[in-house]
Amino acid sequence: MDGQIDPAADALWDSVAYVSSQSGTEDRRPRTDEQWKAVRLQAINLIEAANLLAMKGRRATFSTAPPGPGELSPAQMQQRVDSSHDGFMQFARGLQDAAQTALSAIEAKDAQALMDAGSTIDQACEACHLTYWYPNQSRPGG
Repeated sequence: MDGQIDPAADALWDSVAYVSSQSGTEDRRPRTDEQWKAVRLQAINLIEAANLLAMKGRRATFSTAPPGPGELSPAQMQQRVDSSHDGFMQFARGLQDAAQTALSAIEAKDAQALMDAGSTIDQACEACHLTYWYPNQSRPGG
């Protein structure tokens, strides 16, 4: 997660944004062919990393930081993955589908579609995290 999924997802999320400050609003998006090429590589990295997650028998690597409130330890997360691999594989496929949507947006050089795909990637990540990382975390309205 820390080595491939997170960096690739962060690069996609960071590639498009509207950032407001006292000096105005920045419309962050890839503009040059090189910028589009760089963000395309990250989408491909995310798609392929999701393939690795879905492989039966492959151990997921989680953060080595101590668990926060409501979070499971890496060993507990792996136990959950091992006991429900088919479910985990479905989450990995959902992430892969979301990343494929981002890749399609990138190939069309459509920054708004890439921003929308970023939201779909976030939803795919969060759905899995709620099951395997912090299922006991207290959430507003939950």
